[in-house]
Amino acid sequence: MALSKKQLETLKDMIYAERERIMNGFDDISAEKYHLNNDDRLDEVDQATSDYERSQMLRFRNRDLFYLKKLDKALGKMEDNEYGICEDCDSDIKFERLRARPTAQLCISCKDEAERVEQGNFIARQSKSLGKNVDLTQA
Repeated sequence: MALSKKQLETLKDMIYAERERIMNGFDDISAEKYHLNNDDRLDEVDQATSDYERSQMLRFRNRDLFYLKKLDKALGKMEDNEYGICEDCDSDIKFERLRARPTAQLCISCKDEAERVEQGNFIARQSKSLGKNVDLTQA
């Protein structure tokens, strides 16, 4: 069953609210937080702590950028009337699933199958956020 106009509007509003939340978070991050000042260089422990905090902040920002791209992709699919259609089997994705995860690209059956395959293939896992292959045989 295809999504109704009301359901699509509800999901679109959710996506725009998430985009706004992420974009407002970017406004809170100033360039100063990415640079060391002279005080941070005085003590090795303080410098290590500062480096760790900066690394975490960048990691969270990258995660948000990745999610922002997924939100934009979902909005694009809405414009193309392709939103809510499973990318694997072309069946409709249920409204309940999309309400829980508006960026869902797979129906629950295909997602379950993809997760089973992923769990069984732990040797060559791929990072979802960075697109890098991890070769555990070299570790």
